[in-house]
Amino acid sequence: MSRAVQTSRASASLYKSETEIGALVLGADAKRWPDIAAIWEREGLPRIDPLTGKRFWPAVETFLLRRHGLTRTFVPAQVDGVENWPVQS
Repeated sequence: MSRAVQTSRASASLYKSETEIGALVLGADAKRWPDIAAIWEREGLPRIDPLTGKRFWPAVETFLLRRHGLTRTFVPAQVDGVENWPVQS
């Protein structure tokens, strides 16, 4: 598989690593991402998903758009957990 196809697929993933998000959000200042993320988590930045170990990128992007007044969409800060539907007999 060519490098271009691999890069394209990686960039299309919905869950992104802290390194990827740092580069997308801050570009050349990506090394500052851990400190900034810690502050923004208190403001509602979606947390790292415990199952994937990554952040859900569409929610991070929506958080940033809302933070800058470009949308009013609400984003939960963390996954709400596994559903526990009662078993019907």
